[in-house]
Amino acid sequence: MAWKKATFVSLWLAALSLAICSTFIFIACGLKFSIFHSGLTVSQSDFVDNTPFSIYLWQMLPETARWSDYAFSGPGLIGLTAFVASIGLGSYAAIKLEEINHATLAAKTTEMHRWDSMLVGSSLEDTLQNFPHSNAQDMPPYAVKSA
Repeated sequence: MAWKKATFVSLWLAALSLAICSTFIFIACGLKFSIFHSGLTVSQSDFVDNTPFSIYLWQMLPETARWSDYAFSGPGLIGLTAFVASIGLGSYAAIKLEEINHATLAAKTTEMHRWDSMLVGSSLEDTLQNFPHSNAQDMPPYAVKSA
């Protein structure tokens, strides 16, 4: 049971990582879009982040003033795919974790009722079900005699 929980927690963390990566790509797309939409001429070397991935991402993005060009570019589609995958993967992991927790709670409740019936005995409802039910027609008439 613990390995199942660990697996789904790992899936949820992977979904979180995908969401963070897609956010980084969306920020890069938005930054380049806003720069070229405003008419500025800015290159990647004007920014602090000079990692190879950042340089590659900057060069892969188009240099137009239309947002659809960024959304349908390679990094834009990768970011969109990562974002949708993070939602699906995170939801799946959360639902499975909830099912595991619900099953664990049901097992604990069953075990608690089993021990309760062993230690305390049958409940009042069980005892009342064993008695025959009677109504007024089954009762013999009762007459009060005066002294």
